[in-house]
Amino acid sequence: MSDSLDPIDFEFDPLRATTVTLPQPSVDWAVQVSQQVADPSQQWSIFLRAMALQGLQQWLEGGALDLALYYDRHQPPTPGINGRVGGYRLCLVAQGSLSDDEVTIPAATVQDETNFAHLYILAEVQEEVDQVTILAGLRRDRLLAQQQTLGLTPQTDGTYRIPIHCFDTTPEDVLLYLTCLNPAQISGSQASGAETATAPIAVSQTRPQPVQTRAPINVGRWLLNQLDAVADNLAWTLMPPLAPANAIRSIRSPVEQLEDILRELQPAGVIIPSTARGAYTDLQQTVGLPFRLYALTWTLVEPRPPEWTLFLFLGPAPGEQLPPGTRLIVRDATTILVEQTLAQGNESGFLYAQAIGTWHEAFTATVELPNGNTLNWPPFVFQPEISQS
Repeated sequence: MSDSLDPIDFEFDPLRATTVTLPQPSVDWAVQVSQQVADPSQQWSIFLRAMALQGLQQWLEGGALDLALYYDRHQPPTPGINGRVGGYRLCLVAQGSLSDDEVTIPAATVQDETNFAHLYILAEVQEEVDQVTILAGLRRDRLLAQQQTLGLTPQTDGTYRIPIHCFDTTPEDVLLYLTCLNPAQISGSQASGAETATAPIAVSQTRPQPVQTRAPINVGRWLLNQLDAVADNLAWTLMPPLAPANAIRSIRSPVEQLEDILRELQPAGVIIPSTARGAYTDLQQTVGLPFRLYALTWTLVEPRPPEWTLFLFLGPAPGEQLPPGTRLIVRDATTILVEQTLAQGNESGFLYAQAIGTWHEAFTATVELPNGNTLNWPPFVFQPEISQS
């Protein structure tokens, strides 16, 4: 994931992962819908936009998360807001050639406080081979922040002229936003107050503070072989009790991979009791990042009052690597308890953190990426007595 302000390389490459080849029915629809407009001078731009919409739909539906794009198939796509994904209003900017340094967007998509575009998506249409490439995105809050710097003023035709280099959000981050980021978080200062619901896994551009207002993940249920509804909704998978690792296999299950990690940590004095129960979540499936997060919990009955432990392991998905500089941070209600950073040259390794508290204490976990973006889970709590009903 990267939101670098450096210009993105837009050189066309037919082998890009963001390039799709449209089937003939999609091309036929683009031709038909563009011919609904009587003005011949408008038909070409509408055709490109329709092709781009078909390409965006195919790209979104072809991904692991199968995002649904909604638009009016019976009307020619407008140059303004021409698609929706969940709570996001999208302005798809289609180009047949990117030789120009600027593109135009309707000023109303920025200025209208109740119907603005959350994301502008730049797409290239290679109509001669029926291919569409999703190139980059532009967030409304970034556009508002650069408005004075760029000297953006509405043209006489009611449009803004936007330099291509302003589209600084990669397609991978576009998917991440559409999947799990609240649209209000990238809308800018004029965002509507109606769009303030919190995403299950919050992704932000700034270092987070503890989030105690969201429904927590109750790891106490794990000791009863149950996932609570919050963990289930966030695609956590409950693991069976850990056991000594078996013979090395070419393909290892998540449980076996965690057992390998624990075996490596034994010389450092990290011992997990047999009573511990855990779960894991694959971030590749939930937010498009090649990471896997494990969480283990168990009780400590000797202290009075009794205490519980949360042990977190962040590592790469099979065949992947963590980027150097990735950080795992665990907080309680007032302070940072553990903060680990992945060193250069240890990309295949993992990060781990342990927190211990009484049964009424909660802990929050944050993964901070090298570019400053963060993923924040709801608080982890220990309440085995809470019913699932």
